[in-house]
Amino acid sequence: MYRTVCVFALLRVFVLLVVLAGKPAAANELAQQAFEVLNSRCFGCHGQRFSVPDFNIRDHEGLLAETNAYIVPGKPEESVLWQRVGIDRDMPPLKHSPKGLPAVELETIEHWIRNGAPKWDAVPERTPITESEVLRTINNYLSELNPNDVSSMRIFSLTHLHNNPTVSPAELRLYRAALSKAINAMSRGARIVVPKAINDQQTLFALDLRQVGWDGGGAWSEVLSEYPYGLAPMQDEERDLFVRIRKLYGEFEFDGIAYVRADWFAAVATNSQRNGLYHTLADIPLTLTELSQRLGIDIPANFRNGTAKRAGMSKSGVSTQNRLIEVHNQGALWISYDFKGQAGRSSLARFPLGPNFSGNVFSQFAFRHDGGEIIFELKNGLHGYMLVNSAGERINDGPIEIVFDKNLTSGNPVIVNGLSCIACHREGLQPLRDDIRDGHARRFVAAAHDKVRQLYLPKAEMDDIISDTNERFVRALEEAVGPFFEEGYDVKRNEPLSFVAAAYDRDIDITMATRELGILDQDASIQQRIRDSADIIGFGVGPLGDDDGVVKRRFWESDLDAGVSVFQRMALEFARGSSVVH
Repeated sequence: MYRTVCVFALLRVFVLLVVLAGKPAAANELAQQAFEVLNSRCFGCHGQRFSVPDFNIRDHEGLLAETNAYIVPGKPEESVLWQRVGIDRDMPPLKHSPKGLPAVELETIEHWIRNGAPKWDAVPERTPITESEVLRTINNYLSELNPNDVSSMRIFSLTHLHNNPTVSPAELRLYRAALSKAINAMSRGARIVVPKAINDQQTLFALDLRQVGWDGGGAWSEVLSEYPYGLAPMQDEERDLFVRIRKLYGEFEFDGIAYVRADWFAAVATNSQRNGLYHTLADIPLTLTELSQRLGIDIPANFRNGTAKRAGMSKSGVSTQNRLIEVHNQGALWISYDFKGQAGRSSLARFPLGPNFSGNVFSQFAFRHDGGEIIFELKNGLHGYMLVNSAGERINDGPIEIVFDKNLTSGNPVIVNGLSCIACHREGLQPLRDDIRDGHARRFVAAAHDKVRQLYLPKAEMDDIISDTNERFVRALEEAVGPFFEEGYDVKRNEPLSFVAAAYDRDIDITMATRELGILDQDASIQQRIRDSADIIGFGVGPLGDDDGVVKRRFWESDLDAGVSVFQRMALEFARGSSVVH
């Protein structure tokens, strides 16, 4: 019998687990690592829908059964799963993952099989949380607050992910951490604010907008204007609870939305290519000049007096051209100068003393750059980001001919302000090398040579500045995301926002669609209704009527009619709620 091991790659990979290197991990740790990969990649097809009869990816004993040979302990090359995933590479199906499983996940699976395929811990079944329970929890929480504080409180929800059996406990921890990191990465406040879990399952989180500086100026209203999942309940019990929540906020204070999805907020609000929320919430100004003035830093003066410090490199991880990094005030502000080419005044070796500005006495040796990335310290210790053009004007994303994101954090190589920068700088500033201090072409012009030596630091000195900067950053990062991870988890290496961004943008199957709509354990009947309804098919969601059918996330949240998203129209069709549009 032809055995098919269909491994759905619905996520663009996030490295959930540390790369296996050196001595083997303990058997239990290795088993859990393998489980996380198999569960996230396979369970939707082999456990949720059973595309191959009786093949359940969570059934360790069944995987190792001799009659199936899905897994032959110690022999990956004889294991059907590995043959399809790691050797033939015809699974995952091309339509879901053209590049197959990422190398780190393949290494995890092969390592697990080769070391005897040890058994993982049993996965406890999660009890689904109904919409009524969600609204009741929110109502009870708000009822206990000082009435003067209610209007500033907002709720985030991960309930639809908790209710989705394909989402593992480890992934839920990443979602929680990503929410906290997103909030604090855009905060205007002076300290780290960890959102408060208001239920035992840790699927509902409260945030006081005043603590992050989003309580004035229409910042939160702008968030809701982009939100495609707002609903007013239609079922009696849910509607009654919704009315109570509205009364607690006050008729004129309530914005019509009881909670915002945490995955949407983390993935979308941080992505400046999708909307302007990152710039709004983090209060990123329109120009580098305005930002430096806010920080009390005089960039030209620091060049003239030599307190600006630099490292210039022939190429970097985000560009094939040369690149210059400049730091001000011992790490308060970092500026990259980026170039389209390396000829003429784009060459740092020949023109190391730019940019040209009024008062630059070395203008004949000044480079001409094409744009840059700005990193600056937020009040809470994390970093804010800004991309600019050659004139220092804020832009949403970096031109691909200048810089690129090799990690495809936003789903493509474009570096988008916010998300791409947060993911890349997961540990703070990247290590820098310098090719200019001892390699520039102006060594025979005494004044220029001395200026280069003043600005371009020896590596050890730049390393010290980076170390101090990153120490402050990591302290804040651990405070923001550490509470959501188990002891010993490396918060620097494992970046939750990039995982959530990839997870959020994956194709939507029937299980994901129903859980997002708040419909539990009715996938087959919902599929039948989709197939039978010309109106629903007319929304463009007909593929969800098929067992392996999917729709794109961008389509699911797109405007179907008069500001109403496809999701909201589906919610109305299945009596889950009427749309709330801002």
